Amino acid sequence: MVFAWASRAVSSLNIPFARSSSATTMVKLGKKSTALEVLKELNRSDGLAPYAKGDLPGTAIVTGGNAGIGAITVSTLAVAGMKVVLCTRNTDAGQAAIEKNVPEYCRDRVTVQQLDLADMNSIQTACGQILAENESIDVIVNNAGVMSPPKRMETSQKLELQFGTNHVGHHMFTRLLLPKVNTNGRIVTVASTAHGMGSADGNWGTRAYSPWGAYGDSKLANIFFAKELKDRLVSEGRNDIESVTLHPGVISTNLWKYSPSIAQKFVSALLANKTVEQGAATNVYCALANDVTGGGYYDSCQVAKPKTKAEDVSARKKLWDFTENLIATEGFELPLELVRAKTDTPLVAS
Repeated sequence: MVFAWASRAVSSLNIPFARSSSATTMVKLGKKSTALEVLKELNRSDGLAPYAKGDLPGTAIVTGGNAGIGAITVSTLAVAGMKVVLCTRNTDAGQAAIEKNVPEYCRDRVTVQQLDLADMNSIQTACGQILAENESIDVIVNNAGVMSPPKRMETSQKLELQFGTNHVGHHMFTRLLLPKVNTNGRIVTVASTAHGMGSADGNWGTRAYSPWGAYGDSKLANIFFAKELKDRLVSEGRNDIESVTLHPGVISTNLWKYSPSIAQKFVSALLANKTVEQGAATNVYCALANDVTGGGYYDSCQVAKPKTKAEDVSARKKLWDFTENLIATEGFELPLELVRAKTDTPLVAS
């Protein structure tokens, strides 16, 4: 089960759940479930993934962990007993997030890692430090994001900022860390229903700029990445590692910082359909639930169906190759193989 102290902490929350006929029957989680409620229910129903059950803590890496749903995700994974690496551009903001959101008894489980997903040099440096400081990795939560700057902005490598950060940055980050991902590991990539505004015509990051069109492209790319990663893992004989993506909901967070103040007030008052704690629930579910559908797209802790365009197998393969070539063109090397051979001794605790 979850480490004893974590189990006691979760139990002390006194969160009400419907009774079930069996201790292992999963009570349905949904739109209004919070991240801590997800953890409590997975623990109660024996639905936690292996890396959240052992005597030694599993390791989770979370991008954008200093604010919004990322901060709640970090806190909940720490409460679950995991060792968490909080990745953020601003390490002071990351430390402040720990002090604000993570219960004092498990703060020592969280470390801060400087990471700027809009700069491949920063990604390479951060991954080198993470790999040097962690013998193995169980969960990667690709949570960070940029949304709808009013004018085109660019990464350090001159890519359109949303495509370069939300997709290319996370693609490179994941690829560099994958060789240390354990058996039963999990890659969770935060997408959005905004993927419906994206286009799969191959003009990634180069089309005439529109704030929401570019954001939609980046979120569609997130889904393509997650699905293609799963396919490639299976082709390498690693169907024990899952890659999933999700829509967290419409939440009033600093992700809206580029929107006009009146639009932010409108979102907060009328469009937001989840609190930050509810928005983080699907992150936590996809990261910790033992039974997830590889390549699946999740919404409110349930498997959902993305837009038809997100199922384009040819487009996602082309995006993968395009992204790998783009990273190589900038002078950065990626591992030749996705992960260690399955015959290697697993580093996960039993």
